[in-house]
Amino acid sequence: MGLFKKKKSQGTPLKELVQFHGKRLSYVVERFGAEEEVIGKIGGISVNRDKNKLTVVCDGKPVADFSLDGIVYAELMSHNGADIKGKDFSTGKQRHIVAHYANFK
Repeated sequence: MGLFKKKKSQGTPLKELVQFHGKRLSYVVERFGAEEEVIGKIGGISVNRDKNKLTVVCDGKPVADFSLDGIVYAELMSHNGADIKGKDFSTGKQRHIVAHYANFK
């Protein structure tokens, strides 16, 4: 009767995403299957509720814009970064990036 039925993932709730607004980053990589490519260094994360998007900015330029609908934001086990998966805000294509937090205070 569905006792052990898995819940469908609706993504990360907005109240959890808001905690990461303003988080500083040392570098960001995008994953393409088993390969990674550095897409930016020195930046931060911005969560905009009004526009319904999460933006990753590096070197003063946006390197990734995600729609908040269905986004999955999971911190790495080391707590030194985050794994972000979701739809690109402008193209609608699925993207997968890993953002590494900066250690400066």
